[in-house]
Amino acid sequence: MPPGTLIYTGHRTENATQVYSVWYNEAEYHEREAYVPEWQNRPAGISWVDVRSLTDTALIERVGNALQLHPLALEDVLDTQQRPKLEEYDHGLFFILHGLHLDAEHLELVSEQIAVFMGPAFVVSFQEDPDDTLQAVRKRAQEGLGRTRKKGPDYLMYSILDIVIDHYYVVLDDIESALHELESELHSNGAQTSQKARIFELKRVTSQFRHRLLPLRDAVTRLYRSDCPYIDEANRPYLRDLSDHVAQILDSIDNYRELLSGVEGLYQAEIGNRLNNVMRLLTIISTIFIPLSFIAGVYGMNFDNMPELHWHYGYFFVLGIMLTASIGMLIYFRVQRWL
Repeated sequence: MPPGTLIYTGHRTENATQVYSVWYNEAEYHEREAYVPEWQNRPAGISWVDVRSLTDTALIERVGNALQLHPLALEDVLDTQQRPKLEEYDHGLFFILHGLHLDAEHLELVSEQIAVFMGPAFVVSFQEDPDDTLQAVRKRAQEGLGRTRKKGPDYLMYSILDIVIDHYYVVLDDIESALHELESELHSNGAQTSQKARIFELKRVTSQFRHRLLPLRDAVTRLYRSDCPYIDEANRPYLRDLSDHVAQILDSIDNYRELLSGVEGLYQAEIGNRLNNVMRLLTIISTIFIPLSFIAGVYGMNFDNMPELHWHYGYFFVLGIMLTASIGMLIYFRVQRWL
């Protein structure tokens, strides 16, 4: 199909698309559960259009055309397998990243694509899920908290990116909790078969998490260094802070990957130690039976000139020798701490 064709490629198809329109300045705040195109042209304020769920491509195309979004940007909005990236257009910036949370029960990293387009006096956001991931940003703007209503669209874009990236710390905490739980199980109960699968799942989750953040680091760095005229120089420290957060999270992920390698090594050591204990026990048993087998083999030859064969107490004497040899070796192994 030709470039710019709008087709939703995600799997969240059960929810209808909802559009929320917000207009605010330092003195006023208005919000409506509908798309209000006339708010786009209101002077001395910022227009924010928040689109939740991406199933209605016709509605998304109408919103994009009204805000003069590039067709390729809209195509990327609906293609939910995009890597995090920053695209610069003539009249704005387009940013894609992923909202992430960890399903702790099944150890699955759940991803939601979030796209943000910033123009000279507007911001439009596209959330793949119908729930309101950006509720905290909207609440701060509604209540006049912080700097949102005092700043321009670049600060609103920063606030949206910041709340998504901050939630990555929750994912880090969940991974850390699962890792500590796994370590405690290994130290308390030894190596179990289920732990091997859990180690593999944690390694897969951390690898996916790192894969999501590597291109995000480059995109945030490009945003901080962008010469877009819609970015206020006073807001660049906030964008630099975003870059620092992503770098810090990546460092934590690398640390957890090293810890997981250590846990995997501990698991293998526990398995090897268990095998060594089994082999030691079998070796001790074999060692005890070697002299007993020798004695039984000697008296099993049935030569006529073996005087013990015709002795009345010979059978009990040989059994006594065997028992004495076995007990003596067991005492020796115990003294040497081999048992």
